Amino acid sequence: MTLIVDIRHWLTDDRSLPNGPPRLRSQALRIASLIEYGGPLQQLDGRETLVPCKRRPNRKPCLGLVWVMKRTDDRIEAFCFVCKETEAVISGWQDTEWAEGPMEPAPMTDD
Repeated sequence: MTLIVDIRHWLTDDRSLPNGPPRLRSQALRIASLIEYGGPLQQLDGRETLVPCKRRPNRKPCLGLVWVMKRTDDRIEAFCFVCKETEAVISGWQDTEWAEGPMEPAPMTDD
């Protein structure tokens, strides 16, 4: 079953990840990771992520990694080439902090 999600419905008023319940936070974090991978893409471009597929075909864990593609309607589609399942179609991601991809490197000190 494909999850159709507008990420804005899961975020707090300040557009951050929810603090609870734990299952909602976990799902929102997974979707945020997919946005981080897919947001910078051009329409109809895709890439493999390091997000593991969570499907269980025939009750066995799929060993695939999720791919993301930006569709022509600007939604991000997340799917697995191994089990051939679409996990999610994500909208409302454009104004999130993950839309531009990973954050820029920040200087760190050895102190």
